[in-house]
Amino acid sequence: MASEDKEREEQLVREFQAGNLEVFEDIAAIFQRQIYSLAFNLTRNQMDAEDVTQDVLLTLYRKIDTFQGKSAFSSWVYRITLNASYMKLRSRKKDKLVSIEETFPAFNNSGYHQEIIKDWSESADTLTFSNETRENIGKAVDQLPEKEKVVFILRDVDGLSTEKVGEILDLSVPAVKSRLHRARLFLRKKLSNYFEEYHSKETQKK
Repeated sequence: MASEDKEREEQLVREFQAGNLEVFEDIAAIFQRQIYSLAFNLTRNQMDAEDVTQDVLLTLYRKIDTFQGKSAFSSWVYRITLNASYMKLRSRKKDKLVSIEETFPAFNNSGYHQEIIKDWSESADTLTFSNETRENIGKAVDQLPEKEKVVFILRDVDGLSTEKVGEILDLSVPAVKSRLHRARLFLRKKLSNYFEEYHSKETQKK
C-alpha cells in the first residue's frame, strides 16, 4: 500500500472517531471490495459474502471507536472480516475438512519425497483457465485446513505481503511462510493429476 493511501485511511479514521460521520462513506468505499473478496474466497458463496460484507461494514461503523491504532487499520478490518466469515461458515455447519496430512506427499526416513510430484504450478501461469479449471482450483482450496487456507488466500490470492499476513493473523514471518508452504504442497498434490490431464488435452488440440 502506498504511504499516501495509508495516510488518507488514517486521516479518515481519525475524522470518523472525532464525530465526522460523513467520512464513513469514503472508508466503506476503500474497503468494501477487499472485504467482499476475502469473504467470498472463504465462504465460496456470493450471498454469504454479501452478508459478511454488510456485517463487517456495520461493525466498523459501530465499533470504529475501539480501534486503538496498535496495528494498521486495514489489518483490523481484515481480522473483523475473517471473524465474520468464520461465523458464517459455522452457521452453515460446513462439512469437516480433510486432514492436510492425508494429502501431503509421503516422505521417507531421509526426508525425501517417496513419490515424484510434477510441479504443475510452473506451467499453470501460462494456461488460460477455463471455468472448469477455476472450479477445480476452488474446490482444492476449499479443502485446505483453516489455518493454511487463510494464509494462502491472504498471501497468494489477495496478494498481501508475508509481513502483512503476519500482522493480521498475529503470526511471525516464519510461521506464515511455514503455513503457506504447507498450503502450496497440499494444492500441488491435489491438482497435479488434473493439470497433467488438462495439459495433455490442450496439447492434443494443437
